[in-house]
Amino acid sequence: MLFIHLFALLGILLFAIAYMGTILNRKLPKYCFFILFLAAFSLRLLAAALSKGFDNDTACFAAWADRIYQVRPGAFYSPDVFTDYPPGYMYVLWLLGWIRNLFRLEYYSFAHLMLLKLPAILCDMACSVLLFRTAAKKLSETKAFFLCLAYLFNPAVILNSSVWGQVDSILALITALMCLYLAQGRMYGAYIVFGLGILVKPHTLLFTPVLLAGFLDHVLFKDFRGKSPAKSPAALRVHNLAHNCIQILTVIIAMIILCLPFGLENVWKQYFSTVTSYPYAAVNACNFWGMLGLNWISQDNTFLGIPYRIYGWTAIAAAVAGVLILSLRNRKRQEKYPFLGALMIFSVYLFSVRMHERYLFPGLLLLILAYVLRPSRLLFLCYAGFSVMHFYNAANVLFFYDPSNYDRHAPVILFVSAGMLACWIFLFHAARQLYGKKAVYNEEEMAGDTALLSSLSAAVGKAGLAPRPSRKEIPLKKADFICMAVITSVYTCFALYDLGDRQAPVTAYDMTQGQSVEFEFSSASPVSLSYYIAPWHDRKFTLEGKITPSDDWTSFGEITLNNVFTWQTVSVDTGMPYLRLTLEDDQASLLEFVFLDGEGNVLMPSLASAYGNLFDESDVYPEVSTYRNSMYFDEIYHGRTAYEFIHGLTSYENTHPPLGKILIALGVAIFGMNPFGWRIVGTLFGIAMVPMVYLFARKISGDTLASSFACVLFAFDFMHFTQTRIATIDVYITFFVILMYYFMYRYSQMSFYDTELKRTLIPLGACGVCMGLGIASKWTGVYAGCGLAVIFFAVLYRRYREYVYACKEPSGSTEGISHKSIQRLFAPCTKNTILFCLVFFVAVPAVIYLLSYIPFRDYSDRGLISRLFYNQNTMFSYHSGLESTHDFSSPWYEWPTIKRPIWYYSRIVTQTATGGLREGISAFGNPAVWWAGIPASFYMVYLWLKKKDRTAAFLITGYMAQYLPWFFVTRITFIYHYFPSVVFIVLMITYGFSQWKKCRTRTAVMVLYCAAVIGLFLLFYPVLSGAPVDAAFVEKYLRWFPGWVLTAK
Repeated sequence: MLFIHLFALLGILLFAIAYMGTILNRKLPKYCFFILFLAAFSLRLLAAALSKGFDNDTACFAAWADRIYQVRPGAFYSPDVFTDYPPGYMYVLWLLGWIRNLFRLEYYSFAHLMLLKLPAILCDMACSVLLFRTAAKKLSETKAFFLCLAYLFNPAVILNSSVWGQVDSILALITALMCLYLAQGRMYGAYIVFGLGILVKPHTLLFTPVLLAGFLDHVLFKDFRGKSPAKSPAALRVHNLAHNCIQILTVIIAMIILCLPFGLENVWKQYFSTVTSYPYAAVNACNFWGMLGLNWISQDNTFLGIPYRIYGWTAIAAAVAGVLILSLRNRKRQEKYPFLGALMIFSVYLFSVRMHERYLFPGLLLLILAYVLRPSRLLFLCYAGFSVMHFYNAANVLFFYDPSNYDRHAPVILFVSAGMLACWIFLFHAARQLYGKKAVYNEEEMAGDTALLSSLSAAVGKAGLAPRPSRKEIPLKKADFICMAVITSVYTCFALYDLGDRQAPVTAYDMTQGQSVEFEFSSASPVSLSYYIAPWHDRKFTLEGKITPSDDWTSFGEITLNNVFTWQTVSVDTGMPYLRLTLEDDQASLLEFVFLDGEGNVLMPSLASAYGNLFDESDVYPEVSTYRNSMYFDEIYHGRTAYEFIHGLTSYENTHPPLGKILIALGVAIFGMNPFGWRIVGTLFGIAMVPMVYLFARKISGDTLASSFACVLFAFDFMHFTQTRIATIDVYITFFVILMYYFMYRYSQMSFYDTELKRTLIPLGACGVCMGLGIASKWTGVYAGCGLAVIFFAVLYRRYREYVYACKEPSGSTEGISHKSIQRLFAPCTKNTILFCLVFFVAVPAVIYLLSYIPFRDYSDRGLISRLFYNQNTMFSYHSGLESTHDFSSPWYEWPTIKRPIWYYSRIVTQTATGGLREGISAFGNPAVWWAGIPASFYMVYLWLKKKDRTAAFLITGYMAQYLPWFFVTRITFIYHYFPSVVFIVLMITYGFSQWKKCRTRTAVMVLYCAAVIGLFLLFYPVLSGAPVDAAFVEKYLRWFPGWVLTAK
């Protein structure tokens, strides 16, 4: 749900920007319109290619397109084939089927998916053109631009056509055209598009009351007085009625002609089947029935003895009556028709039965058209509200609908249903305000909005900030280098000690399905087999044995060789001297076999040399499997993928971008495929974090003591130590987060008013490169990028306020900066900076991300770009649909308090009555650091809001950029997801201490605090590193809370 929440928030921000744009009405360059439409079209094509859409719908459209192309319309409808669409859209699919066969497009390839979704995408664009032309004519081109922005980039609109692959945008275009024709009194055009709509989507019938309202206004009740001196009003009315009846008849005849190729009887059956399908109170709809938990409940169920369907039909009748009454009361107001259409569809959707989640979609375009014809903030708020609610409804169905495990009482359904009802109530209020008896016209309302925004703009100008010069670089002193070197060296000793063995089996004995290996033991029968396999896991073998060479083989069932690059043991206790293992899977690669007797002694089979690589490295066999000689936790995924990258194999782990695993592969390429090799690069990155944190703190505080303080806190944080010694990708994203925020902080302290622009762009460019490296390591780099965007635009906003300040006193200067130079530099420097950012924060990260896929291989022969796009879809599907559980998972609100560490590894070394020795590795935070981070974060908020402290604002923004997105993640999460936030915890604590410069005991307190942090690190070191420790000691002194499981009992 995280991405759904994120896009919903982006949608709300989009609507706010669009509404402000329509009010302020500042003139825009002509090319903005071209860029808008090009960007919207490109985004849709990209979304179409990356998403297969709703499986059933996409499969239907693809199959129907091929079927009508192959059998032609006459044989298309058949009782043996599911075809629940009327003939109108089948003509479109006929063309798509011809194109697919002409170019021989592979099923569900990127090109095929884009082709299937292209009609809906083109209708999206046509809707926006219609909206733009109408708004430009009624309002202005600038307002039309912002209204198109609000529609083209509406997440609900993009989701429907480009991601889902549905064709509701066609119905939206048709109903919008009908309403505009009615508003212009062009009844024939309204009849034609209405008839076309029925051929494409039977749901067009829901808009019949709107067409009827137009018929009453322009035909039956039209005022003909004074129209013609030669004819009476009654004669003119009769002539007009007859003329319209002929027009309606021609439309009906045209509809019949278009249906003839399919067979009228077939078409009639098709319409009847569609109208009577899905006899439920609601079908995935978040409406009144959904709020009652009645999705997929039969419409024949009763309430107070009355079936739900009767309530539904009553609701439709009430909606029809309401629309017609409202229309008759506003007969002379031709702008009413889009609003009537919106009111009709939303009312039916909310209260009728058998509604699907997408049925209200045309109402969105009608609402924004209603705003164009009758500008009012009420209508725009309705548009924004229904858009967000519809997006939640449709996205929840598209990404999380599971018919076998459907929860009709899920909170998202209930809340969104309630939100829909609230939006409808607000729409009803808008109807009363705008079309009721005491309708208030919009001029005063719009003038009030304009005045409000103008006053805000003026307030910004009035409160222009005095220009602040770039912060002077404070060079590092000898003491800085000494402190940095000492802390880094000490930490390096801890980090590299006992990291892992540098030897592991390398040579492999490869097998294929059905192949067997036979062993003969002369001295004793083996009891167990210790094995080391790679790169395929869970290899199944049939175990057989016999006593003499002449005996038949006796089966002892199946054994499974599990994890890769890990010494594990499986029982082969047959009591027989002859063993045979036959591979059941398609392939296996066995690096080493070691057979053991009952006392753990190594047994070498006779003729072991016949199997060459299977027994050639038994000298590296450890008596016990530990983290030192084997993989643990997610190393079996990330470390394994590094091996696959090096050998050009298919990448098993494809749920994260490749760069982090490429860096792991670098260590393997240098030191070999052993525990030290796959961990060393991550450990070195962890070591490099230490001086980076020192430099970051030095840049913020300018103080050697504070920098050393921060360096110690971070170096001896538990999470930093544990998470950088395991071969997973979190270390890399954290390292790049530190770098990107370090460079952004450097940029924020510079001003292009007194520093050459090229110099200010150096840290900005470095920040963009690091952001690209971070995102290529793990998608959570996007969270960091959002925080960077906030900081960057805050810096530009400050430059704008300094510019406003300078404009008031053009001949003056502030702190040596000439106001004239500020006025001269602001526009070109701002423009060039933004253009530079488009390169380094968009193009460069995109190139880095693409290049990271060079070693990545999937199960196809796709090219580089195709592999990239396909993998994005795979990753998104995995993370959005992940429902697995874990004993040591923890939600976001438990991380700062360290309620649940994650337990990576444990081994019982010795067992005694009092416990014995244990080994364990757990990831969690140093309590002296993490717990202090909680008040420190609140103190930063205080400094930001109360004292306008920009550094505090920077730190809290960076912290929340890493932490806040996890609030909305519904999938399983772990405490190590908090790791990128730790650097900001340390810097916030440090900056808090730096505010107490006048406190005499500050230095003593900081030294004692560092001692406490180091002391806790030494105390917990055994359960962070895997060093042997007495179990009783752990239970008595280290297990502070019941949730802290640190070693095996």
